[in-house]
Amino acid sequence: MKIGEFAKVCGTKISVLRHYDKEKLLVPEHTDKFSGYRYYASEQILVFHRINALKKAGFSLQEIREVIAEENDEKISEMFSAKEKEFLSALKNLKEAKLMLTELNIFYEDGKAVFKNTMEKDAVALCNLAEKEIKAADYQRISQYTVTEDRIMCDVIKLDKDIEPPEEILPFENDEEVIGKWEIIGIYAVRADFYDNLHCVKNFYGDEQRYLYFLPDGERYWSYSWTKGYLNSPVNNEYETEQIGEDLFMFINLKEYEYTRGGKPTCLVLKKVDSKRYTAESIARKDNIDKPFIYDERVIGKWTAHSFLGWQGGKSEFTTEREPIEDLYFKEIDFFSDGNCRCVYEDAVFEGEDVVTWTKDYLLRKWNWSACEYEIRTVDGTDYMIVEWKSGDYRYGGYDTNYYVFIRA
Repeated sequence: MKIGEFAKVCGTKISVLRHYDKEKLLVPEHTDKFSGYRYYASEQILVFHRINALKKAGFSLQEIREVIAEENDEKISEMFSAKEKEFLSALKNLKEAKLMLTELNIFYEDGKAVFKNTMEKDAVALCNLAEKEIKAADYQRISQYTVTEDRIMCDVIKLDKDIEPPEEILPFENDEEVIGKWEIIGIYAVRADFYDNLHCVKNFYGDEQRYLYFLPDGERYWSYSWTKGYLNSPVNNEYETEQIGEDLFMFINLKEYEYTRGGKPTCLVLKKVDSKRYTAESIARKDNIDKPFIYDERVIGKWTAHSFLGWQGGKSEFTTEREPIEDLYFKEIDFFSDGNCRCVYEDAVFEGEDVVTWTKDYLLRKWNWSACEYEIRTVDGTDYMIVEWKSGDYRYGGYDTNYYVFIRA
């Protein structure tokens, strides 16, 4: 899987994975020599969680290398004991990492994950640790945990290679109850976990507070639309609503990572905030696109797409050593001296003063209210233009901008 997807599954940042690669702690299975993109195997998720657990416990990078390389449980325990004495303040994290590495011992049989119930540990804490190990082993939990006196178990599915489930486009049918703004509570492996307030993944769109909107008439925004009984993203995710006390909740069968690998939908839980009739335009993040025209001789002419920079690294990812990427979505820009321009995308051409124009330092995409700042850098006689790419993630999700890199045609 690509580095971005691997980071999402591990719950970390791309910059962290690059650092682990540099330190030879977690080296990608494959690096594309043309694009520089890193690719990871699903088996490496377990390695990441072990590294992360040891890091939280206060181990140095050199110590982490030694623990990962060590196969003797007794010697591993000695390393932990020494670290406990050195960092009393990190005792909680040390014990958690020790449990993960040497005591949890999950085994899988007949569609179940089973591990011992150590009486000195809280069962919920053990299950929280098991969540990481089950995912790291490329399984999906599909039931609640069953706790007995000596063991804890749950039903699991072994995930397989990526698949693309066929989906039909459903006609719109109204459901007045769901129109409005919904707070994202989190994702749960199974719906019953929500009722028990257990094992919630709260970073559906990152750590900040996020919302989803159901717009009147199923109007599409970002990558979402809807019809009665379904949230489309773009696959059809079935939803149900339930009144709990004074609040209305929505439970969505989310067909994402696990589902596309042969698993089951997870449960995305939303809580109704209001029933206002929002529009895509009213909720979009808007820049000031009413900027006066200022001529810039440097930008005149045609530019073709060279590469793409993610928001995590931003402009710092720029390097002339990276090979051009073929078949990028944003293909070319032609800047004219009168402030007009022509943008070519994979499936459309945008031009005209009411659609897209430019002024010094900015490409003004009026059709989606975004002022995309550009910067021109000259390296070894070649001009590179780095342009902000303000996609739906920026306009609706609150993320930072991505960037396209262009060169003169």
